[in-house]
Amino acid sequence: MHFAEFKLLSLPVQAHIICEQGVHLCERREDQYLIALYQVDSFYVEVYYRLPEEEIEKFRSFHSTDLLEPYISELPYKELVG
Repeated sequence: MHFAEFKLLSLPVQAHIICEQGVHLCERREDQYLIALYQVDSFYVEVYYRLPEEEIEKFRSFHSTDLLEPYISELPYKELVG
């Protein structure tokens, strides 16, 4: 799946692709969110879960590794380069 194709899909379809094809890399907390980072093919998707209910509020997809900065200390490097 290409990044541009993913961005055009509806949120339910994006969620299905994340569940079926995404690799969970790590999580972080920010304000009222638990944010889970997934890799789908050659791009990344953040899933924002609103706390305390942990309901999905939004997705943010990107391919720039600059946006991985908040996750650097938690990323499983062996999985990314292996």
